[in-house]
Amino acid sequence: MMKLPLSLLAVGCAAVLAGCDAASSVTLTQDNLDKIQDGMSAAQVKTILGAPTASKEEPIPVVGGTKTTYTYTNSTGANVVIVLKNDTVQSKEGTFPEKK
Repeated sequence: MMKLPLSLLAVGCAAVLAGCDAASSVTLTQDNLDKIQDGMSAAQVKTILGAPTASKEEPIPVVGGTKTTYTYTNSTGANVVIVLKNDTVQSKEGTFPEKK
């Protein structure tokens, strides 16, 4: 009878650990931000920076299409924002803590 709850606990722990690993694999550096170029696709951005910490999608008024904003943050205080229009990079910005 205890095997079912124990196996569920194991699956839950594995999912939490996988989530922590994914978040820590995001490497936010100026070098990686410099690799992001206007016109790149969302898939290319994710290849370089990984999955965003947060994303927001909204329609573009009048001209149509979709504006997507990817936000990346990490525990060191780095913050990167990538704006895509219709799945292509339109702008990028990043702040990185000073190395001591």
